[in-house]
Amino acid sequence: MNEGTYLTLEEMIAIPSLSSPAVSEDGNRVAWVRRAPHWDSNEYREHVCVYDGAEGITSTVTAGETQSKAPAWSSRGDLAWLSSTGEDDDAPDQIFVLDRGETCQVTHGEAGVVSYCWAPDGRGIFYLEPDPDQHKAMKRRRKRFGDFAYWEHDGVWNRLFYISLEQGRAKSRAPSEAPKDLREKDDENPARILTGDSTLHILDFDIASDGERAAFIAVPSPDYPGNAEQAGLFTCDIDDGQITPVEVERPLDSFGKPLFSPDGSRLCYATLRGEGKLFNIVTPEVLDLDTRKVERPLSGIDECIYPVRWTERGLVFTWQQRTDWYVSMLNSDGGVIPLRAGPAQVTLEASVTRDGRHLATITAEKERPFEVMLNERAVTDQYRHYRDRALSKKELVQWQSRDGTAVEGVLVAAPDLDPDVRHPLLVLVHGGPTWAALAVPSHDRYYPYEQFIERGFVILDVNYRGSSGYGGAFRKLNYRNLGVGDCEDVLSGVDALVEQGLVDPDRVGVMGWSQGGYISAMCCTYTDRFAAVSVGAGISSWYTYYNNTDIPMFTRHYLGDTPWKDPDIYDRTSPIHYIEGACTPTLIQHGEKDARVPFANARELHRGLRDMGVDVELVVFRGMGHGAEKPGVHRAIMQQNYAWFCHHLLGEPLDGFWLSGDGES
Repeated sequence: MNEGTYLTLEEMIAIPSLSSPAVSEDGNRVAWVRRAPHWDSNEYREHVCVYDGAEGITSTVTAGETQSKAPAWSSRGDLAWLSSTGEDDDAPDQIFVLDRGETCQVTHGEAGVVSYCWAPDGRGIFYLEPDPDQHKAMKRRRKRFGDFAYWEHDGVWNRLFYISLEQGRAKSRAPSEAPKDLREKDDENPARILTGDSTLHILDFDIASDGERAAFIAVPSPDYPGNAEQAGLFTCDIDDGQITPVEVERPLDSFGKPLFSPDGSRLCYATLRGEGKLFNIVTPEVLDLDTRKVERPLSGIDECIYPVRWTERGLVFTWQQRTDWYVSMLNSDGGVIPLRAGPAQVTLEASVTRDGRHLATITAEKERPFEVMLNERAVTDQYRHYRDRALSKKELVQWQSRDGTAVEGVLVAAPDLDPDVRHPLLVLVHGGPTWAALAVPSHDRYYPYEQFIERGFVILDVNYRGSSGYGGAFRKLNYRNLGVGDCEDVLSGVDALVEQGLVDPDRVGVMGWSQGGYISAMCCTYTDRFAAVSVGAGISSWYTYYNNTDIPMFTRHYLGDTPWKDPDIYDRTSPIHYIEGACTPTLIQHGEKDARVPFANARELHRGLRDMGVDVELVVFRGMGHGAEKPGVHRAIMQQNYAWFCHHLLGEPLDGFWLSGDGES
């Protein structure tokens, strides 16, 4: 693998990403989503791919501009997926299936489908759709008065629907099989509304194996995730729509999905341990629906547990330990059986059959990129994109932070790195904070790893305090210490590499996106240790963030209170608080429409650095949210970062930073 030239940043962007594995119940087929750039239209196109083990061939269900995602197999072997119904970017997603070898649209609601699952008998589909009447009323209001909103009052509630395949097929066939005056009205939806109203906004759901009962997680309004703390668990009788709240002792994890046991007698759901904050461990609870007894069968695992499916053999789940991700099963005897595990192995997504005997995953290993695996065998060949090309080497390293905390990271370097030469260093700070750097091949689309390595840099990808994979106590170490303790973890990692003689102390930069951008901003103002900084979608002031973000509970959870009641903690953990000491050349990249870390943060940091006379550049990406969704934008972000650090750490001209429309910088 480490022969030949390094991949260019355009080649890195072009490597497809794989997601959403779905294994058929017979274990012979697996579907997944392949996402790849289409440069001419400057968009990523998603298509569902299917591998047939019996035939040994791979096919796609859509092509070209017609995109598809979220594949799922029925108990009868039919494949469903979501596709947009029009060329407009705002066209809603609908459910499609293969009907007699041809694609058939099953749902027809004007608001589109949020998520879905097959009915247990395979003859119909349950799905979430924004309330049709509310959706139409909002459209009429916009047409009459213009586009405005009653803050915290407007919104369209997700409701639960059911449609039989025969009804959906009949609706799709009607335009070609009967005269217009004999068809159903075009706006008539054959689906049946099961539950949901203007008091419950459903987030996710499951259906019992007998098809007679649903379980769902809901919040009181569509203001999600802003109201995530108000999430509740409910069951619903499919026939009469009767809703029953489920009392949960611990705070509910609103990002989780409820799961019925195979016989429908028990319900699994995710709760938060400890204080019930975002940094706490997520662990499943099991409720006996008859006795109301609650068990916590996996409480001995000191990391977040994400249930995948409750199979006939046991509950299948994924979990992280340091930089490895595992797939395991909790069997009926209470034992934990590894299904997919090994050194330096990462399984981020999994799908398992109802009998628990067939497994599909998206898995990477230390020197192998993420592949779709079916029963331990790769059915994709992502490795071909790296074959015969030079590739960086990743190794886990450890050091002690300044307060004695053990910290780990991933050191990225050329395979033939000369240990007797001091190299320029770039520190990469991941987002989250509950995420982690992984020691597997990556194709990061914000920071051009391989191009930096080719130029002689080494990269330290830091799993700072608060990162996932290291247990509940480590996750909580940046409680009321955001940015400050994290920054010390970064600085101590730099010091450790300098002491080893590997790094030139005068040529060190730091970069990161989201939470990583925030810590990079702290490194810009809190210390003068760095020669250059790149702040991607980062927080400059927690006060500004709290008043503008879509998840205000983040600061309440990590800082302990609101800015009105504890302004000191908001000051002490904000980069802007240290602005008078700032001296490091800083690149700021931010999306204009970022709802998570609003653009005001970038403006604030830019203004402060300008007033302090610091070399700073602000790049605003028009129309972009918290992350880039266009390959051209990813290309620009990577090129700007590459030029910025090559200029400030290698002394090269900054010409490559200024991108023009004629293909030249």
